[in-house]
Order: sequence, then C-alpha cells, then structure tokens
Amino acid sequence: MKVSVPKYSICLAFQMLFMCCDLLFNCWSLFPKTRGGLLLLFFFQDLCLILAITSISISFFSTYLFQAGLIEVLVRKFKVAAGVTLAYFLVSIALQSAWIVEKWDESESITRPLVMTLFIVHRCMAPGYYYFYKRTSLLMSDPRFHEDVDWINQNTAPK
Repeated sequence: MKVSVPKYSICLAFQMLFMCCDLLFNCWSLFPKTRGGLLLLFFFQDLCLILAITSISISFFSTYLFQAGLIEVLVRKFKVAAGVTLAYFLVSIALQSAWIVEKWDESESITRPLVMTLFIVHRCMAPGYYYFYKRTSLLMSDPRFHEDVDWINQNTAPK
C-alpha cells in the first residue's frame, strides 16, 4: 500500500511511535525497583496508550466514510481491532493497579497470584494488540478512506 499524502505519513509515524513506546514500557516494567519509578513508568505507558487510541480515533473521524455518515462500513471493518484495543487497555489498567497496590505496601514482597495472572494475560494480549493496532493504522492511512471514489460505493452496495 502506498501512502501518497504527507498528512497520512505523519499520522502513521506518530501511531507507530506510540506503539513502540508501549512495547518499550512493557519491556522496562520489570526493572524499576522503587515505587515512584514504577508509578512513573506506568503513567507514561498509559499516556502513550491514550494518545494511541486518540490518534486512531482522529483517523476514523477524518475519513470520508465517517463524514458521509457511513459509519457502519468502518465499524464492520474495524470492530475486532477496537475490541482488542479496549481489552488491552483495560487489562493494562488492571495490571498496573494491582502491581502498584502490591508494591506500594511492601516493595520486596512476593508477587501475588492475581498480579501474576494479570501479567501473563497482559503479555499474551500484547502481540494481538500490536498486530491489530498496526494493521488499523496502516489501513486508516490508505487514501481510499479519505476520498470519494468508487471503492466506497463497492463497499456500501447491498449484497
């Protein structure tokens, strides 16, 4: 797929930056030994996740399909990606909350089963989130979503 307009390239670059930051924060989350360091790391990870969701939302809202009222086409194409992104965000918040609560009282405590379970679920969901987020970002940067062309008529024609 060729991204022909610089506007889409810039938006795509920011979306990939947010995704890479989340990946790095996931890698670094095991290293902080202080409660403050862990809290700061989680704050920036959540900030990147919120910015990533916001940038994808802006991409959705700027499409010709959305502005023409053909939202059902976008929903049909991206409902799995939206569900995976929402689930990943909620599991991230749950893991970070449980981890902070555990480490805040005793920084050298043994990890509880709840935190370990959330950690495993979070790390197993991460590749799916990265895949769907990158796929959605690349599809949303396709100029066909931002123009009035025959492609839109083909996708909205009754079947």
